[in-house]
Amino acid sequence: MRPSNRIPRNHSTTARIVPLFAILFLIALAALAAPQDRDHDRDHDRDRDRGGLRVSDDRIARDFGGGNGGRPSRDALCDPGFVAIGFHVQTGEYYNQAWLECAPLRPDGWIGEDRRVTERTGSRGGRPIGDAYCPEGMVLRGLRGRTGASIDEAAGECSPIREIAERREHPRTEPTQLVARPQPGGRPAWASCPEGAVITGLRSNSGEYMDHLWILCSELRMRDHDRDHDRDRN
Repeated sequence: MRPSNRIPRNHSTTARIVPLFAILFLIALAALAAPQDRDHDRDHDRDRDRGGLRVSDDRIARDFGGGNGGRPSRDALCDPGFVAIGFHVQTGEYYNQAWLECAPLRPDGWIGEDRRVTERTGSRGGRPIGDAYCPEGMVLRGLRGRTGASIDEAAGECSPIREIAERREHPRTEPTQLVARPQPGGRPAWASCPEGAVITGLRSNSGEYMDHLWILCSELRMRDHDRDHDRDRN
């Protein structure tokens, strides 16, 4: 009798079922892993936000210069969490008023799209307004110009915010437009924020015009560093 070549029916059915179960098992594993991946992504985003950059609420004054007259005017301050990306000056014969253009600092170290102007510091008067803006992605960290009995001219010093936050010794620097009063004179003047800080305000003494000007600086900090500092202080 010749041997039969037929495969038993139960063996054929098993051969078809085993691969099917293997496929279903792989699908189940993928379904279980997907929520975990999404949870991991959410946790990563929360960790990144917690550890991001922030602007300190403290402000440090740096003297730009000017005369000894006038009396204190209201400060021109960026909103909390905002940094200066430019400034404006209203002039007559002299500087009269100055104010800042500010933008929010995002936790990832980039500048947000929102733009806000501060209150004005100085005295009413003048008509022409001079505008000075940092290049895109840069923020104000100092002023250079000339002063005498008043403010004669000023231009902003701008640097990339990430290089400031990294406390580089010599961050890249680009100037803004120069804003000058008619027939400026005076002597060279300069004011710069401490390492790791940016301009977030202006302060002045004023009478008939702006007599003296200061920049106000705020440090850029890591959120985790703030929590560690608070724990150490407590």
